[in-house]
Amino acid sequence: MIWLYPQFLWALLALAIPVAIHLFNFRRYKKIIFPNLRFLTQINQQTKSGNQLKKYLILASRLLALIFLVFAFAQPVLLHNDKRPESGKAAISIIIDNSYSMNLNGEEGQLLEAAKNRARAIVNASSNSDEFNIITSDLNPALLHFHGKQSTLDNIDKIKIASASHPLKDLLDVQARQLKDKSGNKLSYCISDFQNKNSVITKNPLDSTIRQTWIKLNPAEASNISIDTCYLESPILQTGQTITLVAKVSNYTSKEVEGLTVELLIDDKPKGIAVFNIPSFGSEIQKINFTLETGGNHSAKLKLPGDNIPLDDELFFSLRMNQKYNVISIGKSDEKYVNAVFSDNTGFGFKAMESGSVNYGSFKSSDLIVLQGADNIQSGLISELKNFIKNGGTVMAFPSKDAIPSGGLGSFSQAFGFVYDQEPTTANLKVNRLDLEHPVFNHIFEKQPKNPDLPLVSKYYKLKINGGAGLMKLADGSSFLHDLPLGKGHLIVCASALDRDWTNFQSHALFLPVLMKSAMLGNYRTALYQSCGESNGIATGLPYENETGIRLISGQNIFVPEVMNRDGEMVLNTNGEISSPGQYELRNKTSDSVLSYLSFNINRNESDTRVIEENEFEKLSSNFGINTFEGSAEKLSAEFSKTRKGVSLWKWCIIFVLIFLMIEILLIRFFRNNAKLPA
Repeated sequence: MIWLYPQFLWALLALAIPVAIHLFNFRRYKKIIFPNLRFLTQINQQTKSGNQLKKYLILASRLLALIFLVFAFAQPVLLHNDKRPESGKAAISIIIDNSYSMNLNGEEGQLLEAAKNRARAIVNASSNSDEFNIITSDLNPALLHFHGKQSTLDNIDKIKIASASHPLKDLLDVQARQLKDKSGNKLSYCISDFQNKNSVITKNPLDSTIRQTWIKLNPAEASNISIDTCYLESPILQTGQTITLVAKVSNYTSKEVEGLTVELLIDDKPKGIAVFNIPSFGSEIQKINFTLETGGNHSAKLKLPGDNIPLDDELFFSLRMNQKYNVISIGKSDEKYVNAVFSDNTGFGFKAMESGSVNYGSFKSSDLIVLQGADNIQSGLISELKNFIKNGGTVMAFPSKDAIPSGGLGSFSQAFGFVYDQEPTTANLKVNRLDLEHPVFNHIFEKQPKNPDLPLVSKYYKLKINGGAGLMKLADGSSFLHDLPLGKGHLIVCASALDRDWTNFQSHALFLPVLMKSAMLGNYRTALYQSCGESNGIATGLPYENETGIRLISGQNIFVPEVMNRDGEMVLNTNGEISSPGQYELRNKTSDSVLSYLSFNINRNESDTRVIEENEFEKLSSNFGINTFEGSAEKLSAEFSKTRKGVSLWKWCIIFVLIFLMIEILLIRFFRNNAKLPA
């Protein structure tokens, strides 16, 4: 124990004053002679010894009252762990977890409100000279700067559940940087539910001189079911044909879930239902089949019955089906087979170019580029084709019947990491296997034929190629048609030239659907949905044409993103400002029509509501020398004051002063020492 103001202890010398008064205030007893006592049957007589006892008791109570009054002014403090109270300005950094798992309820109601109450308790118990900063899970930049008490309390009031969240290790890194340049006392607090997934750290980034405290908030037992993700089974979307959506749902409860229905809505109309049976803390994948009668842009979502965390009960996504597919043919002018497929085909736009005069600017609005019979492909064209494929386009290459070696595709194949043989192989073979799982062949056959009539091959180049998938294979096991994915797109190469002396593929019934489906492979170039709060560029799949006035609109929310040109594609940067999930219309100011839909969803990082077990929490904190606290905001305030200032005892001193003054009054008023005289 120490005294904050020990100079007041000199006032104890004043105790000599009442002592002196009592010592010199001797009252002599007088004898009173009564003439006759026989008429007095009883007399009360105060004894000399009784009077002296009363006097000393009054003196003691007065002295003790004065002693504790002096002690109150000197302010005794009981030290915490024998450490002297901190003095001077302190820099206090508080991490407040506002991720959407904090929307769960605990013993005091919503966990976020309980966390804010504890943060307020810390601020209110601090000195007026202290400064504070708040670090939220979404790293709100407006709160990172240090402020005074009142501004900090106002900032705490503004904190809400955030759509984006960062793991604990990232928050501690930010806290370490914020406190690094601060002088004097440094205090670190982290208030969270400490979920399993987000609370894994391998090192403590904070300096050992910073006193750290973790405050754990325990949620009530919460069940949560989450729609994790969805994707299309095939990238080819056609009106009137079955489209398969694959959905994944997870069960973060201790009980098995049976008969859970997930509804698919497209343009706010029901389109299908899937039923899930999911084991405890497991997941299941189900397919939902649906059809679309019209092309263009469609907004869609998956929906399940609500639970404790509603933000992951809906998954928004968007579909865009081309009304028209654009195809470019590059080769000799006398090549007729590809022209015959697309030139008069409704729903396809077709352009034929010779290899020496290619308009590269038309690539960005194309879906399929066919190389047929080109004798020589220049490096500039190869570079443009590579960019076209990476951005989601499809290139189909057929060797030339006249160009040797490699059918004129030698430099082209080397640029893409595969090799055509120098000389063609002559053999009478037949295609004997199709990859029916590939999107190109999906829905071509109503049922798989037992003995299909497949193309014949008389001459072909053997392909030396790693990766990808053989769409059509010959009887000797070599690829006749091979799909090599690259970036977002596809390169499909054929082993034979389109000539009757090489193969009958160009006149076979499979030729037309293979080319048409290849044009549709890049139909869905963009992601089905985006994550809220992310600042990465968003590919729209739309051509960039010096766009101005681009806006994202959802209800009353209007965002103006940064518009960028990436290889001829419009790419948007929202700078992480979109925090609300839902469907957003992409519009420009010159048109009232919707250019596209962009869907945003909360990430599912915290759908698993399980938190660190108590023993693991204690082990983790002790490994890094971190103090822990679990209790109410009031207890935290007392603990904070005790840690920083010790336990102040001046109030107890005042109480003792009042007690001893009361004792003095009672002694004077009620103390009597009476004796009875005999009759």
